[in-house]
Amino acid sequence: MQRFPRYSRRATLITAALTLLSGPVTRARAAGPRDTDASDVAHLVIDRDFPDPDVIDVDGTRYAYATNSGGTNVQVATADALDGPWRRQPDALPSSNLPEWVGPDAQGFPNVWAPDVSSREEGTFLLYYSAFHPGNQQQCLGAATAESPGGPFVPAGPQPLVCGPGRGDIIDPASFVDSDGCRYLLYKDSRGARARGGPATIRLRPVAADGLTQQGPETVLLRSTRPEEAGIVEAPTLVRRPEGYVLFYSANAFDSGRYFTNYATSSALTGPYTKAPGAFLSKDKLGGEVTDPGGQDVVADASHIVFHGDLAEPGGPRGMYLAELRWNGLHPVLIG
Repeated sequence: MQRFPRYSRRATLITAALTLLSGPVTRARAAGPRDTDASDVAHLVIDRDFPDPDVIDVDGTRYAYATNSGGTNVQVATADALDGPWRRQPDALPSSNLPEWVGPDAQGFPNVWAPDVSSREEGTFLLYYSAFHPGNQQQCLGAATAESPGGPFVPAGPQPLVCGPGRGDIIDPASFVDSDGCRYLLYKDSRGARARGGPATIRLRPVAADGLTQQGPETVLLRSTRPEEAGIVEAPTLVRRPEGYVLFYSANAFDSGRYFTNYATSSALTGPYTKAPGAFLSKDKLGGEVTDPGGQDVVADASHIVFHGDLAEPGGPRGMYLAELRWNGLHPVLIG
């Protein structure tokens, strides 16, 4: 999702201070003024800057990954249960492992955003991420592999996986494996590089089982078409249900105070997708307790959804929230 401009100096200092703490720094429920049940729906499970969460389960251990923060390119936390406590782990993609095409932007950051980790058939793990390409002056998608879900991940090649002149930022990668075993890569394509309110689409590209070899043209699954989206649809998460496909997405600017998560449904993988009315996750839907809920991921059995929300002011640190789901056909329902 869009993360430009960078956090305020105050928020950055807070994040850096938290990074210096040793031992577990997260808990199942936060103490103090943020100890809220968000109207008995969403629970804060990582009370520090942990944007764009992605969660997988490996042999009973939950791994959560997040956008760069506190000097870490790909944040990792582990837990025995989704509600924590979550334990901080080393950087899954240390700077020494960044490929040659990744470099600093005008503010000096490589912008390693929205990591997505999935397992491959042979037991290795695949990391998708977005990072800044100085040569193209845009965000591009990269890939890396590792023997362990915690990394360290090694770049899959010297060039980005998806990029190119004339395109806008390519961000928010997500992996999807269909019921027939075919693998796909989803991402957001913004035709105006970092253009607030610029046109955006969510796209699907078939890839080989290794996740690295492109096997066909991309398909546009979703466009920004509603005024409340402010020209932005991003953070795709695709879920296969017995009745068809559910595409979760976030919309509006991530730090606007009006960021929200919604979903669209289709009977076929490539669409057409029909957006659900209103919003699935929003400040109003969550009783005013969580501002800017988005960057979501649905756990493998589709019983829970994780997402980030502002811990203080919009544009500052974002913690990870957890909510339970049930399903009415293709329509998810929040429990609470």
